[in-house]
Amino acid sequence: MKKLFGILTLVCALAFCSAALAAQPQAGKPVQDKPEKHLDRVTTVSVALDGSDSIGARLGTRLKERFNQSSLFALNDDEEKDVPKLYLMLDTKPEFPGRPGVGSIYSVSWVFKQGKGYLGYLLARDLGAVNAEDIDALVDKLVERTDGIAAKYGSLWK
Repeated sequence: MKKLFGILTLVCALAFCSAALAAQPQAGKPVQDKPEKHLDRVTTVSVALDGSDSIGARLGTRLKERFNQSSLFALNDDEEKDVPKLYLMLDTKPEFPGRPGVGSIYSVSWVFKQGKGYLGYLLARDLGAVNAEDIDALVDKLVERTDGIAAKYGSLWK
């Protein structure tokens, strides 16, 4: 009986030691804040803003920030790089010219360009109105639509 109890104690001790040794290497690894960009799914995007109202300027800036933070997109506003990219062309105007802070009318066009000197190909477009409180929701909608367009026309980038 003592021999059986001793063997059982030894097996338990070995099991705990092996579990502790297996857990040590994982504790030393740093956790990444941002997922790695996979080369097969990253879409190069360029945002072009045309407009004079403050709400439209905030919309364009937030779009650029969101694309820059995303692991699905690589924001590239460098026109000199000759790479295929998706252009997001944003045009905004005040909804009421006499009251520019109330709202903004926007028009978005998604255009694919093979490179510098190539004619662009219209993939999609959108039109709507936005106020200052709804900018973040609209940015989410436009980024989701851009991801859908990039997935649908992904063969153009290959």
